[in-house]
Amino acid sequence: MSEAARKLRDDKPAAESLTALDGLVGYRLRRLQGLFVAHWGRWFRRLEIGVTPVQGGILLLIGENPGLTQVALARLLRVEAPTLQQAISPLLEAGLVERTRSTSDGRAFALRLTQKGEETAGVIAEESRRHEADLLSGLNDQERGGLLALLEKALASGEGAVDGAG
Repeated sequence: MSEAARKLRDDKPAAESLTALDGLVGYRLRRLQGLFVAHWGRWFRRLEIGVTPVQGGILLLIGENPGLTQVALARLLRVEAPTLQQAISPLLEAGLVERTRSTSDGRAFALRLTQKGEETAGVIAEESRRHEADLLSGLNDQERGGLLALLEKALASGEGAVDGAG
């Protein structure tokens, strides 16, 4: 056996490490977001609500703002119109949202929840609190409030950086 082949055989794999990601907030946020999405899927599958977290948020916003136009909703969510359309299409097809011409601007579409959409949004609003409480059970009320405040501050900073980059 050659020296090189013996060395390869004798080498043990390096210990796995995440050190390169230490201190990277984006990595931690992405991991937490992934956990929220995975938990949401299990949580809401049990309730037989076939919506994604993004679609759930859209239902809540439309419920809070009946008659909101697609353009205004895209602006609120800070997404492009085609991205919003991809999220709304399944909600329209499932009969959760209805789209009609806006009474104030005939070129725009106004969004409203159907009866089924209102019921679904109600379940999402109620269950989302339990879902988050389960995921954040390691935080007390003060820590959770602090986390929300820090996330709001970070979002404002990030939006400023992105808006300023254009």
